[in-house]
Amino acid sequence: MSIKPSNFTLGLSSKPLPELLRPSTLTAFIGQPHIVGPRSFLVSEINRGNLVSSIFWGPPGVGKTTLARILTGMANYNMVELSAVKASLSDVKQFLKQAEGGMGRFALFLDEIHRFNKLQQDALLPSVESGDIVLLGATTENPAFGIIPALRSRMRIFQFRPLEAAHIRIGVERGIEHLQQRDGTVIEIEIMDQLILFGGGDLRNTLLLLEDVYSFARGPETRVVLTKEALEAAANRLISDYDGGYDAHYDHASAFQKSLRGSSVDGALYWLGKMLEGGEDPMFIARRLVITASEDVGMADPMALLQAQAAMDAIRNIGMPEARLPLTQAVIYIASAPKSNSVISAISKVTATLREGHSYGVPPHLKDSHFSSAASQGSGLGYVYPHTRGSAVITYLPTQIERPDFYMPLSEAENLRMRNLDGFLRNHHNPPTAPDKTLEKKLLDLIAQKSGSPIKTEDFAQEMGLSPAEVYHLLVNLERSGRITIDKWATIEITGE
Repeated sequence: MSIKPSNFTLGLSSKPLPELLRPSTLTAFIGQPHIVGPRSFLVSEINRGNLVSSIFWGPPGVGKTTLARILTGMANYNMVELSAVKASLSDVKQFLKQAEGGMGRFALFLDEIHRFNKLQQDALLPSVESGDIVLLGATTENPAFGIIPALRSRMRIFQFRPLEAAHIRIGVERGIEHLQQRDGTVIEIEIMDQLILFGGGDLRNTLLLLEDVYSFARGPETRVVLTKEALEAAANRLISDYDGGYDAHYDHASAFQKSLRGSSVDGALYWLGKMLEGGEDPMFIARRLVITASEDVGMADPMALLQAQAAMDAIRNIGMPEARLPLTQAVIYIASAPKSNSVISAISKVTATLREGHSYGVPPHLKDSHFSSAASQGSGLGYVYPHTRGSAVITYLPTQIERPDFYMPLSEAENLRMRNLDGFLRNHHNPPTAPDKTLEKKLLDLIAQKSGSPIKTEDFAQEMGLSPAEVYHLLVNLERSGRITIDKWATIEITGE
């Protein structure tokens, strides 16, 4: 989590507590042992008097700026600090000119370097490549996305990790010691762990929170006691660390979707809540739900897609915050639904088949035949209309593709669905072979009365006292025996006895 900067200042200093306590030596530096350990690359280079152009990548409050200052000081570099949020191209050129004509070695520390556009980053490239300057860039975003390849390839990348609770505790203890030396401040032991937890791995924000607790606890008494009540009051200033930046945006979305896929209802709800509290666009979340409903649930529970779509409609038609309820309902439904990736597997197999060169034309019997010259061109010849003529066994694929097995059911629900389909097709393909002759004659009489008009099996069934399926099988037998013809518009003509 992060907190809003405190307006409170300690003593006569105008500096916030994190700045007052910022380490100035590697010995005092907190955390990142994989970067500043005694045998690490950076420390080995510094011990030889070398400083290499580097990208410090990691979340806020983990020591990126602090380490840059320590290293440049140890290597005796003149360091200029710029913020990519505020600096312009002219600021960069001014620094480069200063470094070119100045005495000593120069390093540029560029905070939020990913905020520089391509033109601004290009301006740094020649000086970095020639070694005229050392560039130290700090970023919270993945350098693969925010730094141009030419510049990135000439810099070392060091990934900073969130500070562990033990590291945060060291920083908090230093802060409390500073306050104790100032006015005898003490802290109730039981709030220490909660204070560290609220910091969320960000030492700067933890110290700012400590400063706020001090502000709330301060009263007329000489000695300040940092209490649970003061911590709760200060914690109301907490804001989410979900800032919508590229990495936070997609990392949280990834955690959300993986929780859904892994059937972790609580996990999915946690990441949902974190994204909503962080101001994420709820439609983005809903789109992820729709994707997951098809990709990870699919035919195991087709209702999941309707749930996701309903949540999206609720956001569109009702708006937030009310729409968070149907959104939450959809999340719970999808996370707890049976899972199958047969849908994405099926379309992936089709795509792979086509890209392997198996792209063929439409067979004649499947071509459009609604235009007048269709028959003369062979379009539609051989097609049978299954609703009136039964699902005669014709191929619906190009003849060059045999048994592709694109769709492979994975869940029990899918297998049951396919078994039901098999049963339907067996009956559809093989109607009863010994129809009642009396019923056939009665049906032929009705057909004669309606000859030339589209028919419905339901109409005949009602008049004959049969089920639509029984009428359907009678029609199939009459057509197979050549006594009637049925076109695809369900128009029946008597052709013989």
